[in-house]
Amino acid sequence: MNEVLIVEDHPFVAEATKELLSRAYPLVSTTVRSNASAAIEALTDPNRAWHRILLDLDIPGAHGLSVATEIQRQGLAGIACVVTATHRSDYVAQIKAMGFLGYIVKATPVDEFAAALGKIFVGVQSFAALPEGAQVRHEVVRLTRRQAQILDLVRTGSNSKQIGRSLKLSEGTVNNHINAAMSALEVSTRSHAVAKAIECGMLGFGTLH
Repeated sequence: MNEVLIVEDHPFVAEATKELLSRAYPLVSTTVRSNASAAIEALTDPNRAWHRILLDLDIPGAHGLSVATEIQRQGLAGIACVVTATHRSDYVAQIKAMGFLGYIVKATPVDEFAAALGKIFVGVQSFAALPEGAQVRHEVVRLTRRQAQILDLVRTGSNSKQIGRSLKLSEGTVNNHINAAMSALEVSTRSHAVAKAIECGMLGFGTLH
């Protein structure tokens, strides 16, 4: 039996999704998790072999694409699809770049929603079309691994000197990496850089190494 993980905190939406799946795929077994920590626990459970993962971005404990990033780190992006009310061109672009199967907006008409899920279940990508008049952001912001690692340490409250000692880098080198990250993220403060990196899925749960 194929196991599907539904990450959704709204009981009605979770139940409706389960019902839709059970009608279309009688052999599918569904598991619902309603917050980020429970979702990560399910994703890393060695006793579960997920066939598909349906992820709502707006769940308690998640920040932007943070849970999506964890799915990618677990090597599960190829079986995962975002199903969310948030329709942002930059999120769609980032999810595509991360190797996900799709991005489905909850407001999609039922028939189209079911058709998109059908594509996902046979391994065909399905990404939401942008709303009419929406501005498309083609570029996907990227940080180097070192920049992300340093921002992750900034998030814990470490200053440049402490980060330098931890990573065996000079304080000036640390500051250069932080400034480069701020420039890439188009922000002017360290705290804003950390917040935007989390929102864009560049910093997830735990520390990068």
